[in-house]
Amino acid sequence: MYMLEHVYSDIERGKKLNKQIRKLYKFRPVMNLFLITYPIADKGMLEIYNYNVLLQPYYRKLEDEVIIVGISDKKEGAEEILRQIVEETVRETGGLDVKEYIDSRYSVIKLPPKRNSERKRIRDITDITKKEGI
Repeated sequence: MYMLEHVYSDIERGKKLNKQIRKLYKFRPVMNLFLITYPIADKGMLEIYNYNVLLQPYYRKLEDEVIIVGISDKKEGAEEILRQIVEETVRETGGLDVKEYIDSRYSVIKLPPKRNSERKRIRDITDITKKEGI
């Protein structure tokens, strides 16, 4: 999963936004977190997803293709951000190529992959050794 270095958001910059971004790094279900992404099926300009949907195995397999453009804690807020992005694109370029506009303006960073807990891995190894009688 990738994210814009300067992500669009209606959440106050600082602690509140950083807290929401940290939730993305944990790859755990979260209430009321909506993400604006590039279209996954290459049709359309941008898409809004509930973060929990992107945690499903289908989207996890497409991990390299999901690029987060915006973050909101409300569906209506995500729709407003999407509208602002499109208006900004039309104002600056005179066209509707949102992806090209965003790519030329912002850089993309990769979110770290989900980490397996070292403690869990050690526990799994000890369980295996007990079962096999080692």
